[in-house]
Amino acid sequence: MLGWAAIMSVGRIRCSVLVVCAAGVLAAAAAGAAEPWEGHHFLSDYGKLQRVPGREGNDYLYVDTDTERYGGRYTKVMLDEPEVFLSPDSPYKGAKPQDLAAISGLVRSAAATALKQRGYALVDAPGADTLYIRVAVTDVQIVKKHRSLLAYTPVGFVVDAGVKALQDFMGKYDLLDVALEVELLDSMEQKSLAAAVLQRGKSADARKPISFDALVAVTSELGERCACRVDNSHVPATQRIDCSDPAARKARPLVVGRPAE
Repeated sequence: MLGWAAIMSVGRIRCSVLVVCAAGVLAAAAAGAAEPWEGHHFLSDYGKLQRVPGREGNDYLYVDTDTERYGGRYTKVMLDEPEVFLSPDSPYKGAKPQDLAAISGLVRSAAATALKQRGYALVDAPGADTLYIRVAVTDVQIVKKHRSLLAYTPVGFVVDAGVKALQDFMGKYDLLDVALEVELLDSMEQKSLAAAVLQRGKSADARKPISFDALVAVTSELGERCACRVDNSHVPATQRIDCSDPAARKARPLVVGRPAE
């Protein structure tokens, strides 16, 4: 017969084994779901994201099973102003508002251009034929570059929009890490129909800062994939394409309307 101390010792060992096993299972589940965005709150549900093959960085996607039932109705889009989140791990956390606005503006411009080119009208109010798209630039990690006084921006100076503003941002900081997050919702019911994350930089095993060209490329990629997902919702399953494939996107005929002038 085991004494009480021995029984308690065995119990503790068994409990420890169970805890270790449970921790291993939970860690594996988290890694398979949305580990890079633990604690983030922009998307409705990070746990539904699934890793998809990507040519650059890490790509994750979720498409709701109701998308077919909802999707074919959309010919208009409400495109929200992108939000920008600096990572708590960013070596530098003092970016000026206009610097973050430069990234936000680039992302919105890329998405708007892609949607217009595919025939979708951008609107400001919800409707039965309107899709609502939310976008965020998260996990932004930057390092401030050394600047001379000649690069100083006086108070009140109006920074040019678009590419000029982004070039100014990239001239002041090295961009180490970034994730572009997007969610597509029915504008009336607020039902989440699809979500995606495109992760670039050191979290995606990049060995050097993200270049200006690479940032422009990934924002364009996000916009084109958004438009492609909406196109996919308008056609039968047999006619849907791989939206991560640039060649397939380029070869696809227009699904809705004509490109905006």
